[in-house]
Amino acid sequence: MEQISRAEQLEQKHTYWRQHIDSWQETGLTQAEYCRRHNLKHHQLVYWKKRFSKTQTGVSFVPLKLEDLLDIPAQPDRAPLCLIIDNHCKVEIRAGFDPQLLRQLIVALRGPA
Repeated sequence: MEQISRAEQLEQKHTYWRQHIDSWQETGLTQAEYCRRHNLKHHQLVYWKKRFSKTQTGVSFVPLKLEDLLDIPAQPDRAPLCLIIDNHCKVEIRAGFDPQLLRQLIVALRGPA
């Protein structure tokens, strides 16, 4: 019997639950009712729905030249910009920040080329 890798198993689960979540959303049923009709565990549907929503935030990134940061005027009444990296590192950038220091931080976070 051929064994599949852990990555392939995860991909199969991903596909399986993506299909069920898409199907559930099309039915208009409650999650609980959909799970009853398809013999699924409700907590698993909730888990996968939450997991998929984290990966589909609709956020897009725009390339920014670090030199452009020098032309941004300081606005002290604005809330700080928060840069969160992998839920482990949070950087708050406030009005009047040092662009050179930010540049050095970005280079350091990128790691070795």
